[in-house]
Amino acid sequence: MKRIVGASLLAVILVALCIQGARWQFDRHEIRHAKNDLIRANIVKPLIGESDLGKLKEDDVAWRTISITGRFIPETEILLRNRYHEGQYGFGVITLFQSSSNKKYWVDRGWVIAGKDALTPPDVSPVDSDLITIEARVRAEKLESQISGTVFAVPGADGSSQLARWNNEKSIMTEPFYFDLIEASRSEFIPEVPASLPELSDGPHLAYSLQWVLFAGLVLFGLYLVVREERKVQAEKL
Repeated sequence: MKRIVGASLLAVILVALCIQGARWQFDRHEIRHAKNDLIRANIVKPLIGESDLGKLKEDDVAWRTISITGRFIPETEILLRNRYHEGQYGFGVITLFQSSSNKKYWVDRGWVIAGKDALTPPDVSPVDSDLITIEARVRAEKLESQISGTVFAVPGADGSSQLARWNNEKSIMTEPFYFDLIEASRSEFIPEVPASLPELSDGPHLAYSLQWVLFAGLVLFGLYLVVREERKVQAEKL
């Protein structure tokens, strides 16, 4: 009898954990599916201006194309490691941009291939601080942080957002948006390999959710076997 009670308590705990895992993965699926729908809808909407960033909700501006005038600040630039293009390792080039309204934004100027070795810096196309108009894809930090590209959506080691890390590195404060550069009024500023849209896939979360349900079923089946065996033993003793 004690064996059945112990096995039952263990089964209850394991089933509860499996259900929690299934719910968590299903929630991840729902978030990612909603984000994909948002991207598909917003990338085909009309061009917006800088003033719309303050007027519209984040859901209404994320992934929209914006036209904005201002100046790059070339001395404030970050190279992001672990960027790949067609299987080649390289860097993302992130440059600070100050709009004509004196607001600051980070602009992803696309991908550049890494140098021939670790000691060779990548060949980055320079920018200057002359007035320029750019067209870019709006990235809303709050929405970006809801789901990452990894299966388990592990946050950064320090728990900070991407924009917070960039700002801390350069000791500045920017707006809660950053941009993926697409076009520019000066052709030499147009990236050869612009930042691409994310893969619009719902990922494996739904399948993982079903796997957790299966695990819960296996736990219950194991409990059934334990109970059946214990009853058989008790019957033989009578």
